[in-house]
Amino acid sequence: MKIAAVVVTYNRKKLLIECLEALKRQTKPLNAIYIIDNASTDGTPQLLQEEGYIKDPRGGTTSIEGLHDGRLIKVVYVRMNENVGGAGGFHEGVKRAYNDGYDWLWLMDDDVEPKEDALEMLLRVGEEIKGEKSALVPARYFNGSFFNLETKRFDFKNPFRYFTYDIVTEEDLKEKYFQVSGISFEGPLIKSDAIGKIGFPDKDFFIIGDDTDYAIRLQEYGPLYMVPDAHLIKKIVTSGKPNWKTYYYIRNIIYLDRRYGENILVKYLRPFITFFKYAAYFSVKNPKIVKYILKAFRDGYSLRRGKIIRPGEF
Repeated sequence: MKIAAVVVTYNRKKLLIECLEALKRQTKPLNAIYIIDNASTDGTPQLLQEEGYIKDPRGGTTSIEGLHDGRLIKVVYVRMNENVGGAGGFHEGVKRAYNDGYDWLWLMDDDVEPKEDALEMLLRVGEEIKGEKSALVPARYFNGSFFNLETKRFDFKNPFRYFTYDIVTEEDLKEKYFQVSGISFEGPLIKSDAIGKIGFPDKDFFIIGDDTDYAIRLQEYGPLYMVPDAHLIKKIVTSGKPNWKTYYYIRNIIYLDRRYGENILVKYLRPFITFFKYAAYFSVKNPKIVKYILKAFRDGYSLRRGKIIRPGEF
């Protein structure tokens, strides 16, 4: 069984090194690490070269020694020509690793650090789960507390309820494993057979919501399971202040309703509720952002995606 990690990074070179060191320490050694660099401008390739992870800052393949047993781990460094967002980065990384024939792909951002036995725990519990499965998900922690944003069930039926209403709680963590519907691209171990059925992450989300869309699609192959004994440390939490990412958040959740809504009220009414809710909320904080929220609504409602607003535009 061959396992590859796919790490997407952008301008977080020190956190990236910490993530890669954690991957080297895994008690269940990886076979490969794919680093997808979204055209970082902070000296990421130079630091990777200094730390021995790559030979050529322009991209290529090399090998490093795992810290657990000294086994060689292949490292594939891909430097994108432009920032294609997290969605574009995971699309590229999953496509490359899948085409190279790995059995499981372990996806994560650059700001997370899996505990040294995280991969071993995912696989060990996964072997105990009867029936088909598409992904195994670790429990995430931030500042020592469970970071509970995963959802056990989506709701695409009730127009007056946000679709991620049934959130995982600490009580759920008492189980050895349990089924979830939503995942974040911060540690899910995804079966390649499932990828073969549903395809790659949708790069046109750019950022935010691509993991939710992929979780929905993965369940066409098999269930997703959270494994509480597999721990992953999250180091950055996005602030609630409105910025350019707000456009993608609102546009993409409206798109998800339009695509996956199970009745006309969710498909055609809930996007309006979403627009008015966020327009009212953010107009108090920053009235200038309302025009971007309106644009997000229009684009999401018309199923328009892609890189529309550039990072730092407002």
